[in-house]
Amino acid sequence: MEAPSRRWWVCGVLLLATLLNYMDRQALPQTATELKERYALDDARYGWVEAVFSWAFAAGSVLFGLVADRVGPRRLYPVVLVGWSAAGLATPLLADPGVTGWLEGPDDDPGVGPFRWLLVCRGVLGLFEAGHWPCALITVRLILTAKDRPLGNGLLQSGATAGAVLVPVYMFVLRQVGGGWELVFWTVGAVGLLWVPLWLTLVRPGDLTARPVADAGAGPAIPAGAVVRMVAALVVVVVGLNVSWQFLRAWLPKYLKESRGFAPDEADGAVIAYYLAADIGCLLSGLLVRRLVGRGFGVHPARVVGYAAFAAVAAAAALVPVAGDRWAGVGLLVLAGAGVLGLHPYYYALVQDLPARHTGVFAGGLAAAAWFAAGAVQKELGRHIGATGSYDAGLVIAGLAPLAGLVALVILWPRPSATTG
Repeated sequence: MEAPSRRWWVCGVLLLATLLNYMDRQALPQTATELKERYALDDARYGWVEAVFSWAFAAGSVLFGLVADRVGPRRLYPVVLVGWSAAGLATPLLADPGVTGWLEGPDDDPGVGPFRWLLVCRGVLGLFEAGHWPCALITVRLILTAKDRPLGNGLLQSGATAGAVLVPVYMFVLRQVGGGWELVFWTVGAVGLLWVPLWLTLVRPGDLTARPVADAGAGPAIPAGAVVRMVAALVVVVVGLNVSWQFLRAWLPKYLKESRGFAPDEADGAVIAYYLAADIGCLLSGLLVRRLVGRGFGVHPARVVGYAAFAAVAAAAALVPVAGDRWAGVGLLVLAGAGVLGLHPYYYALVQDLPARHTGVFAGGLAAAAWFAAGAVQKELGRHIGATGSYDAGLVIAGLAPLAGLVALVILWPRPSATTG
C-alpha cells in the first residue's frame, strides 16, 4: 500500500465498518423501552441480554484475535461482517410466535420466548462483532506510523459515534412515517452486507501482508518483562474504559426515558448530542497527540498527558446523580461521552506498541478481559436498577472507572526506551 493517501482511505473504510458495527449494536438500546412494553423485556432481563452480548464478545475476541493473526484482516473481515449482519437481520423474529414458541414452555412467564430468542441473536451479534477490532487494529498497525496511529484510531473509533447517532435519527424518521421497530434491524443488517465488496475492492491481495510502516527511531525487540508490564497496564485500562462506555451505551436511552422522564424525541435528541460530543472527543484525542509531539513531546508522554485530560472529562458522569436539573445532567453526560470515547484511541495505540506479530492475540485477549468484566457489571447493574429504579451507581462507576487506567499507565508502563512504540 504505497500511496499515503490510500492509507487514509482505508482508515475511512474502517470507520464505516465501525459505524455499521455500532448501528447493529445500538438498534436494541434505542428500541428497548418499546420491547419492554410489548414483550416483557424488563430491566433484569435486559441486563442479562447485555451480559450475554458482552460474554459472547469476549469469546469472539479470543477466537478472532487468533484467526486474525493467522489469516489476516483482508480475508477475515468479510466473514465477521456477514456474521453480525445476519444476527441483526434475524433479531425481529422475536415478534413471530412461530419462532419464539419453540423456546418457551406452557408454564413459563410471559415474554420468555422472545427473551430467549433475543439472547441467541445478541450472543451471535457479540461473537462476530468482536472480530472487527483485531482486524481493524492490525490494519492500522500495518499502514500507519506510531505518531499517526492515535489519529487513525480516532477515525476508526469515530465510526462508533456516527453509527450511534444515526440510529436515533433513523428511529425518529421511522416514527414520523409509521414504520415499526423491526425496520431498524432489517435495514441496518442489509446495509452491512454491502460493505464487503467495498473492502475487497479497496484492499487488494497482499496489501496487508507486508511489514508494518517503519517508525523513525524504532528500537529493538521489547523485553519479555516489559511486555508483561504493558499487558498488565492495558488490562486495567481496557476494563475501565469498557465498563464505563458499555454502561452508558446500553442504558442511556432507557435512563433518559424511564428515569428522567424525557419524551422519546427529547431522549433521542439528547442521545444524539452525547454521541456527537463523543465523536469530537475521539478525533481531538488523536490531534492532541500530534500537536504535543510536534512541540517536542515523546509519543508515549504525549499519550499519557492526553489520557489524563480525557479521563478528567469522563469523570463528569459521576456528577450526574447530584445534578438537580435534568438538562444539566444531560450536559454532564455529553461531557462524559467526549471523555470516555476520547480515551479509546490512546488504548488502541498502546496495544499497537505490543509485539506486532501477535497484535490480534493481544487485542483479542485484552478485549476478552474487558468484555467479561463489562458483562458481569451489566448483569449486576440490571438487577440493581430493576430492584431500585436508580441508575446512580452505574453513573458513578462509569465516571470513575477510567481513572484506574491512568494510575496503571503511570505505575506499570515501562520507560519508552524499553519499547518499540
